Amino acid sequence: MFATRMRYGLKYWRLAIHLLFKTKHFGVNNRWWSSQPSSIGWHWYRIVLGIVTVVPIWRNYQSMKVRSCLGWLPEAECIALGFKPKA
Repeated sequence: MFATRMRYGLKYWRLAIHLLFKTKHFGVNNRWWSSQPSSIGWHWYRIVLGIVTVVPIWRNYQSMKVRSCLGWLPEAECIALGFKPKA
């Protein structure tokens, strides 16, 4: 399962960074040159504070796991990543 997560992470590293650190211009459809930043994006000082205190980053990781099982990813990928147990 760890190898599956690593392969998936390498394939979608931009999305993972965007969801973990809540960047404004680093999502899948949201490039740095975009005139409209992500609605969930944080300012740089909140990102730094989140890295220093760790707790917000951990909550973002948990939120990413929950979102993946709510339809953001196909169910087979969610099960393969270990976020959802096999029924």
